[in-house]
Amino acid sequence: MKHLIRLDAPGRKWDDGLLIGNGRLGASVVGTPMEEIITLNEESLWYGPAHDRVNPDALSHLDEVRRLLKEGDAARASFVARTRLLADPKYVSCYQPAGELRLTIPTLQGEMTDYLLQLDMDDALASVEFSMDGIPHRREYFVSRRRNVIAILIENGTPMTVGASLNRRPFENISGRLDDTTVFFSARHGENGVSFFGAMRILAEGGYTAGDFVAADEVTKAALLVTIETDYQNDSDMKARCLKNLDEAAALGYDALKAEHLADWHELYDRVDFSLESADDGTSLPAQLNDVRNGGDEKKLCEDLFCFGRYLLMSSSLDCRLPANLQGLWNGEWNPPWGSGYTININTEMNYWPAEVCALPECHEALFKLVETMLPRGQKVARDMYGCSGFTAHHNTDLWGDSAPSGIHVDSALWNMGGAWLTLHLYEHYLFTLDEDFLRERALPLLRENVMFFADYLFEHEGKLITGPSISPENSYRLGGGRCAIALAPTMDIQIVREVLNAYVRSCEVLGIDEELTRTAKDILPRLPETKLTADGRIREWMDDHEEIEPGHRHVSHLFGLHPGSQITDETPELLKAAEKTLRHRLENGGGHTGWSCAWIINFFARLGDSESCRKYLRQLLTKSMQNNLLDSHPPFQIDGNFGAAAGIVEMLCQSHAGDIKLLPALPESWKEGHLTGVRLRGGITLDLYWREGRLHHAVFTAKRDGVTRVKLGKKQFILSIKAGVPCTLTAANFI
Repeated sequence: MKHLIRLDAPGRKWDDGLLIGNGRLGASVVGTPMEEIITLNEESLWYGPAHDRVNPDALSHLDEVRRLLKEGDAARASFVARTRLLADPKYVSCYQPAGELRLTIPTLQGEMTDYLLQLDMDDALASVEFSMDGIPHRREYFVSRRRNVIAILIENGTPMTVGASLNRRPFENISGRLDDTTVFFSARHGENGVSFFGAMRILAEGGYTAGDFVAADEVTKAALLVTIETDYQNDSDMKARCLKNLDEAAALGYDALKAEHLADWHELYDRVDFSLESADDGTSLPAQLNDVRNGGDEKKLCEDLFCFGRYLLMSSSLDCRLPANLQGLWNGEWNPPWGSGYTININTEMNYWPAEVCALPECHEALFKLVETMLPRGQKVARDMYGCSGFTAHHNTDLWGDSAPSGIHVDSALWNMGGAWLTLHLYEHYLFTLDEDFLRERALPLLRENVMFFADYLFEHEGKLITGPSISPENSYRLGGGRCAIALAPTMDIQIVREVLNAYVRSCEVLGIDEELTRTAKDILPRLPETKLTADGRIREWMDDHEEIEPGHRHVSHLFGLHPGSQITDETPELLKAAEKTLRHRLENGGGHTGWSCAWIINFFARLGDSESCRKYLRQLLTKSMQNNLLDSHPPFQIDGNFGAAAGIVEMLCQSHAGDIKLLPALPESWKEGHLTGVRLRGGITLDLYWREGRLHHAVFTAKRDGVTRVKLGKKQFILSIKAGVPCTLTAANFI
């Protein structure tokens, strides 16, 4: 069955539209009939240059802040930290639009009927079609991965006039004609910032340029090709690269370019298939969402939500230099929410939760590149701000790898675990692929840098090695009659430190490395604080049992050890029980009210094995946090909820984080029939999973290497011995 997003009216603004992209170039198609504005994006168009933002007073006042916290004067510690530790200047760069393509068809006149704006996720094709006084009109859009062009086909039932131009209102710079069928625009984003060159060519009989427009008259078919290149990490001629892209695409022609696009897309997209045996009745997406809001079945939308997550990840993260940001690849505002940047205290990481399990490890590569770009700046921040060796980064970064605190508020900026959390993604890639060359050459060096930082940064307090000054991301606690965020050893800090140290030690064991730092890591681990509980049995968010000011806060950082970490599992039943109580307390007080937070909650409940709560919060995500084009809304639009939901659906159906494999750990009762094929598990295993009448029918495991693993089905288990490349099938009868 095709997975389609259908809209029965044009969008009013860029994020109402349909998003297309190839990782480098993106566009939003809103589908306005006679004059359409298509927002254009290029991954590296950020404002301004890199800055050295470390506060020169930071290192000399670090111990003072720690002393004040030890003495219980968190209010004074917060003021000193804000003035002496936070960065100067305060903020990182913003992601910027490239501009707009304005497409005008003045000959379209009359009464419009049969309107449909559609995204075909299976083929990565957007389209708009309608009739004007009974005359059919159709436009089709895609982005070529191989040629790096946006391609648009325009067809009309009678001869038409077509015109198109490129602009970047209100920041116009240079535009004009390149040749008889090609126009361009070009600009720089701030002093010493990223420069770009963009070009558009028309493919049509009698196509021509008029000023900085391309146009054609009396045609029933025309195609537009658009490309953009920048000087980010590339000093070669941008104009020459653009012309090469256009020449290659034009030489193929639209039909061959589309065929090439489809072949490239299906090579990756078809690896995974998910079905809940739902039916497609052909209704629009807004109508489907309204049906679920009114109590209707959610299975069809859950299928689409999963497929859309994979579609968006491929569209924003393939063959590119930079990973998906808060809005993926797409942005239509000069001052976008949160700079449309990389928020690395949950959001950027969540974007890549589906990468490995959904068989798209190629998409993960963009994130790895960013962490490697961050390394030199993170080393400088570690040295200049903390007096430490190794690498650290705070809660925001940009295309230059900025690693200093970002913002003016202590409750978000003063948190230096962002680089460590990102580094764990490289280790996860190893766990899924068993690629020891990758582990040795890319994951281990970054793990080593983080461990070096922790070895210098952690300090002794009451017999334990702790972090600080720090915060539990974006949350605060009651202090006297006031509010405070800064603290020593927030629970999330310690869980991340423990996860990184364990990953480093295990990596050394796999590679047969025994270095002094390995022994240091082993010495630190037992000296870290244990995860503590509140008086009523919840997991503490801070080292001390503080009262939360916002019991329903959107972040649930102290459950990192449950998800995405692997410290709270069936092997720690007391913590598992406390984690569930913690989560329910958050939700009873209004938590999960933002899209990305709701998506995280689905993953938490999947790890807890609570199938009906997973379904409840999937429905909440669909009914309260989805725009009418299925984009997640914080609000406003923020793409991490789409990615987190796709990952959560997989977690509901299979898990491999705790050293064994769980099948159907959180299958909702109403999801009676279905399959999930091609997903990947840690240990280099691919899984095809089928269930009938709410029970396992069969599961097929294919491994990269020989091995033995435990497979769990509810309370039953089976010890699976598997040979490399030889599919092994289990049914419910295998489990005892």
